[in-house]
Amino acid sequence: MKWTLKEIQEHRGEPVYFTETINRETALMDRDKEILAVSDIKATGFLLYENRSVLANFQIDYTVTLPSSRSLEPVEVTFNIPIFETYVEDEMNFEGSNDPEDVIIPIEDGWVDLVPAIEDNILLNIPTQILSEEERQSSDMPQGSNWSVVTEDDLEKQRAKEKEEQIDPRFAGLKALLQDEENLD
Repeated sequence: MKWTLKEIQEHRGEPVYFTETINRETALMDRDKEILAVSDIKATGFLLYENRSVLANFQIDYTVTLPSSRSLEPVEVTFNIPIFETYVEDEMNFEGSNDPEDVIIPIEDGWVDLVPAIEDNILLNIPTQILSEEERQSSDMPQGSNWSVVTEDDLEKQRAKEKEEQIDPRFAGLKALLQDEENLD
């Protein structure tokens, strides 16, 4: 997914449309050990040369397999991510947007390479919580011998209940006396 700057300039202000499929599974798995698999990545969009810069406007479609946050079972997650980046010939004299969210990348050795942008966007869009369809629909949490996973809401409720049931040490002796009286009756 590389084009020479000269190749893009030859289109004289007209967009260079592309649809390409690439495989970056090994590179992505090397960069993030949580990734179990990545499908081929389909990139569709265009490059446009103007004002000594190249605007890259494209979308990537792919599926990544990640471990579930609860069970560690493999979960396939499908993405389609829009990417907008500007590649510049001369970073110092670039008079583009002052928006801090605009990504500006210097053109190196006369080549516009979209692969690093694709890989970076895939890694940036990996969700922090991954659940299978069954896990999303179920409120059951994993548990084992002497342990269980609880939600924050359940933990807060449990703490409130424990605090409510906690006996003031000053009244502990009184409670013991009352229990003794009940046993006598």
